[in-house]
Amino acid sequence: MNDSDRFMFVDRGENPLVFLIDKHGDVEVHGDDQVCKLRAAAILRYVAAQFIAEHPRGACTPPPPDAQGYRPAEPLHSHAGTLDRDRKVWTDGTGHAWNLSLPWGDVDDRSWRWGGVLDSRGAPLMRTDADGDGEVQPLDVLRTLYGPIAPLSGGAA
Repeated sequence: MNDSDRFMFVDRGENPLVFLIDKHGDVEVHGDDQVCKLRAAAILRYVAAQFIAEHPRGACTPPPPDAQGYRPAEPLHSHAGTLDRDRKVWTDGTGHAWNLSLPWGDVDDRSWRWGGVLDSRGAPLMRTDADGDGEVQPLDVLRTLYGPIAPLSGGAA
């Protein structure tokens, strides 16, 4: 057993709220009423902001499709997403950050851009061209219909 296979017992009296995130991104929450749900949400937003700030420029390199844990069909939970308009980063309800300042390519080699608008469920509305005449789809629908999608390198359309 190496150090990465070890685990620690958690004293729930000392740590009344515990999040366990496995390598697939599944989350278990263990807690009680000692921590206010709004306070816990504020702490998680702070942690998310720290992770985003520490992330290197550019998108994450996605794992190969056959890698364990790669789930392209995973729902994005748009209703639980948050948008940082200044940075043009939308974080979906599963915690994945989407850089909306970049064009995104689909499997049909089309380029999709965000026009600055969210749909009624909170998903970014993406358009196939900047002139306003192209197809428009919410990011979650785009990903389902034409995915997988990926940011285009260098921001070129």
